[in-house]
Order: sequence, then structure tokens, then C-alpha cells
Amino acid sequence: MATLPRRLYARGFAADSRTERELRTGLAGHDIEIKRGRFPSALRTLAEEPAASLAFVDLDGISEPEEAARRLAGVCSFETVLVAIGSVDTAQFSRALLQHGVADYLVKPVTAAAIREAAAALTEVGPDHLYAGEVAAFAGAPGSGASTLVAALAHGIAEDGRTATVVDLDPVSGKMAGLLDAEPRDGLASVLAPPGADGGDDPDTRFDTGLLDGIAAPAAPGISLIAYPARGSLPARPDMAMLSALFGQLANRTHAVLVTGAPDPAMQLEILRRADMRAVLFEPALASIGTAVRLMAQLGARYPVSLIQCSTRMRRYPLSPAHIRYALADRRPDAVIPFEPALHASATGRRPGRPGKAYRKALRQAAALFGGAGRP
Repeated sequence: MATLPRRLYARGFAADSRTERELRTGLAGHDIEIKRGRFPSALRTLAEEPAASLAFVDLDGISEPEEAARRLAGVCSFETVLVAIGSVDTAQFSRALLQHGVADYLVKPVTAAAIREAAAALTEVGPDHLYAGEVAAFAGAPGSGASTLVAALAHGIAEDGRTATVVDLDPVSGKMAGLLDAEPRDGLASVLAPPGADGGDDPDTRFDTGLLDGIAAPAAPGISLIAYPARGSLPARPDMAMLSALFGQLANRTHAVLVTGAPDPAMQLEILRRADMRAVLFEPALASIGTAVRLMAQLGARYPVSLIQCSTRMRRYPLSPAHIRYALADRRPDAVIPFEPALHASATGRRPGRPGKAYRKALRQAAALFGGAGRP
């Protein structure tokens, strides 16, 4: 029996070494073919080789954008999305491309982040939802810094004049309560029980304003926390349908719902898939990197993530930057958060101080990945 040719995620054509490198880095983790070649080479390959979902074509040397766009459309499959790259930075040039079938135009020097964002925007279909806010999920191995980032992001959103609800599903550690200086309220376990277990039938109708107000504990102005109280027995595993309904209801009441602390790997993965935005965090240690790589592989191309490196427990780790890049298969982090001594002052008997500028700048950069460019 004949086998079908594999479907590439993307083909890329670069006229220079830097663009080639950024294409490879930005599209790392996908099935791709990147070549050094100018426009004529791209036309030949696109006409002769199996179709890819995306095609990045370098237009350096092209003076007639309309003709270039028409020729590309003539050799590409209908399902291939075209992205042009070039050095001409004028509205007339880019408008001509966009009006003749090119989906996006990236001006040189391009970066891996810009390529990754363009690819995600053109190929990923976000989850259907009927709520106004955004749901962002955060995951990683223990010690990867997810709780610290969520707290900083919540404060940044609030300082920006918006509201954030943090949902901590960890039934044991209660980290978010300490970081946000809030006392969790009772009720989350019963709210997330399966339909029918406490008289509720429909996940979309169980929640009302009074119930949500009752389980949300106020933290700083603009921030609320929903979590399990530290006292009492361990709660049952949340029902996923109820959890999704809770996220949707909260996202109609607040600008951002920040979710962390999933109780098991299967639920962690499902929450990441159902979120509008997702972050995978790791510290520069092999076990933590392994967890991040596994999560990204399980999510695949359909669910793009922001990858964030956090030096949470020590200033220097045994792994070199080269080792980290190798372990990540050359996928570069979208943000790098350095070690911050002030956060560890209490453990050494010293009085806690204000985090330094480098740390606060890195948190702002990470927050900006989620539209929460506050001032932590």
C-alpha cells in the first residue's frame, strides 16, 4: 500500500544566514524544512514539493510585490498560508502583498519570537468560548517558579487598572495564599464536584454571583484568590466540566483568570489545552527541563506555549547555556527570570528586601507575554 507524504508544518526560504537561523529557532519543535534560497528557489520548491501548512519566503531583491504575491499563489496549495519576509519597510510594499494573498509580512531583521508568533496566529485556532476575559494556565515541575510568576502577573494586571482572579488547584501546598497574602475560603471542593453530586445538574447553570463571591477571597485591590483552605481533608479530584464552567464564569467577571497548581499531570495537560494562553516554566536542571519538554510535546503545534526559564533556587546551576539549549532542542525561552537573593533572605535569617531591577525587569517581560505588562 502506498503511503501518503508527510505534511510539513512549514517550509522556509532565507536569503541570508541570520534569517535562516531565526526561522529554524522560531519554528523549532515542528516538522519543518528550512533552506537558504531566494525567491526563484522558493517558487521551484513550492511548485514541486508536497504542500506545507505554512511557507515563509524571503523577498529580498524583489521590487514588484504584487507580481511576487501572484506567482507565489500560483504555485502554492490552497491550504498553504504564505508569510513574506523582506527588507523593504514601507506601507505600500506590505499592503500590496497583503492585498494579493500573502497572510503576513515580517520586516528584517526578523526574530525567532516574531516568527513563532506569526506562525501561531496563522495556524492555531483558539478554544471557542463565550466569555469576555482571558484564561491563562501555568505549569512546570515543582520549583519551576510558576506560583511566583502568577503572583507577579496578578499584581501587574491590577496595577494596570484591570482585575485578576487566581485559581490555585493545589490541594496541599497553598503557595498562592502566602504569595498573595489571602486566606482561601471554603466551597471550592463542592463547586467542582461532578454534576449531581450535590444537587447540581448543568455545569453552566450551577454558578451564580453569590456562589462565586462566596468562594473568592480578596487579596490586593483588583486581585482575588480561589483556592482550597489549608485545614480539613484532601478534596476529591475536580470534575473537568465543572472546572471549565468555573473558568468561563470567572472570565466574564474579571479581565484575567490565572490558573496554577493542577493536582495531577493529566488534569494539568487538559487545563493547558482549554486555556486561551499557556506558560510552561522550568528551572535550569535536567529534571525540570524534561518536564517542560514533555509538556510541549504533548501539547503539540495546536497549543502554542510561552516557555519561561526561572532560576528559582540558586544563582548558578550545573548546566551551561549550551547544555540547556541542547536539552530544549534549540527552543529558546521567551523569557528568562534570574535568581533573586531578596526572595531567599528569610531562609538565611536576613530581613527580606525589595527584588532588584534585573529581576523586576524580567518579570515585566514575562508578564508582557500575557498582555499583563504591569510593574511587579
